[in-house]
Amino acid sequence: MCPWAIVWIIFSYLLGSFPSGYLISRLSGKDVLKIGWRKTSGSNVFRNVGKWQGILTGLLDVAKGYIVVYGAQNMGFGLETQILSGVAAVVGHNWSIFLKFAGGRGIATFFGAFLVLAPKIFIFSLIPFLLLWLIWTSAIGTLLFLATAIVLSIFWNQFEIVGFFTILSSIPILIKRLSPAGEIGKTPQKWISIRNRLIFDDDKVLRDFRIKKILKKTGVVSKNV
Repeated sequence: MCPWAIVWIIFSYLLGSFPSGYLISRLSGKDVLKIGWRKTSGSNVFRNVGKWQGILTGLLDVAKGYIVVYGAQNMGFGLETQILSGVAAVVGHNWSIFLKFAGGRGIATFFGAFLVLAPKIFIFSLIPFLLLWLIWTSAIGTLLFLATAIVLSIFWNQFEIVGFFTILSSIPILIKRLSPAGEIGKTPQKWISIRNRLIFDDDKVLRDFRIKKILKKTGVVSKNV
C-alpha cells in the first residue's frame, strides 16, 4: 500500500469523525449526547431534536461514507484502500476524535460507502432492511441487511470486495451497540444485556411491532388491540 493510500485512509477516519449530528443538534439548542440513546445517529436526532435535523444528519452521515470510497476510486486507489477507507469512515463516525471518541452507530456512513462499492447489492440488501424497519425495528433490519449483503456477495462472486467490507464494518457497528459498556457491568444479567444490545440495540427485548403502532395512529387498528 502506497503512502498516499495510508494518508487517504487517515483522512477517511477524520471525515467520518465529523460530528454532523452533534453540531446540528447544538445549533438547535440540544446536546444529542445527553438525550435519547446518547448517540449522534440521525435516528436519535430525528426523534429527540427534530425531523429536518434528523434527515439532514442522516444525509450528511451517508455522504461521509460515499465521499471517501468515491474519492479513493477516482484517485486510482485499489480495492483494498477503498474498503479500508469505508471502514475507517465508519470507525470515525462511531468514535469521533472531535467528540472524545463518542459518536453514532455507523449505519448511515456504512450505507454511503456500500452504495459506491456495490450499488446493485446495496439496493437488494436494502429491501429487507426497510421491511424490518417498517414492521419491527431498524436494529433487526440492520442485522438482516448485513447477512443479505454477505450472501449476495457470495452469489454474485463479489465476496472479496463486498463480503469483506461488510464483515469488517460489522465489527464497529456491533461493538457500538454495546456502548456505554460500563452500564452492562452494572446489570445483574450481563450476558442477557449483551445479547439484547447486539440484537435489538437496547437493554430489553423489543416485542412491540412498529407497524402495529403505525396502524393504530392511522386508525386502521383499534388502539385497544
